[in-house]
Formats: sequence, structure tokens, C-alpha cells
Amino acid sequence: MTTTETRRTKRRYAHELYPHPGEWESRPLDVELPYLYTRAIGFDVQGTSWFNTISERTGSRTAELIAARQIALMADAMHQGLTGQEAWDWAVERMDDAGEWIYERAVHYGVDPSAIKPYPCGPEPEHHDHDEPIPGSRWSKVHRISGKESECPDCTEAREEATR
Repeated sequence: MTTTETRRTKRRYAHELYPHPGEWESRPLDVELPYLYTRAIGFDVQGTSWFNTISERTGSRTAELIAARQIALMADAMHQGLTGQEAWDWAVERMDDAGEWIYERAVHYGVDPSAIKPYPCGPEPEHHDHDEPIPGSRWSKVHRISGKESECPDCTEAREEATR
């Protein structure tokens, strides 16, 4: 058996960072919330070819994104001890088109949104973004880079695979 080196993106899909629960497994909300927020971020369409690939798949992807956000926010409300209409109102107030609350609450639960690769929606885009932190600010500059993320030396890392 030999090993070969391949490259993979440094960012990971949501389920790689926070695995799905086992079948019929019920996990405590403090374990489930990072998973739910990571999943909601993973269904975001930024960084995919969603905008270039309008099809029936984009409609279902949008529905998955909205549902993942709603579930994460409702679970968060329950984790805070809210119930009934109060929990619903808290979650609905935080549903925004950009998903800013999703990212903010994910960070609150220890999730690093920049480590999450969006689930594919069409072919991999021919460009990707690099963030450059702005010193003394929580903001960063975004640089559009030509070329696929999976082919960028700054965005990939070596992975050894066993071959026969």
C-alpha cells in the first residue's frame, strides 16, 4: 500500500465540523446548537454558483436555507428558556435575508463561520474570496480571487490518501 498526496480546501462542510446526530439520537441543546448554526451557515448560497444556476435546485436550496435558519433560531430560543409565542417572536425577529443573526449566534456558541464551506449548489464558482483583517476592527476587507477555491494554494492543504 502506498500513499498519494491530494489537496482539499481548508474550509469544511458543516457536517464535517459538527457531525449529524445518530439516528433517533436526542442531544442536549448546548451540543445541538453549534451543529444547527453550522448547518444553517452551510446552506448559505454565498460562495456557490447559486446566482448563476437558476433552476429548480435553487428553489429547494433556498427552502433548505430558510428552514435551517428557523430551526436553529427556535432551538436557540428554547435553550434560553423561552417558550410558546415568546420563543416564536424571538426567532422571527432574528430572521433576516443576510443571515447576520445566524452568524452572530453561531459565534456566540463557539462556531467559526469562516471555517465553514457552503454546500455545493451547481458547479464550483470560477472565483472565490479572501478576507484580510482590518487592524483594530472586527471587519475585514474582501478580495475577489480569480480561480476555484479548490485550486488555490492559499485555500487548500495537503491530504494523504492510502492507495493500493
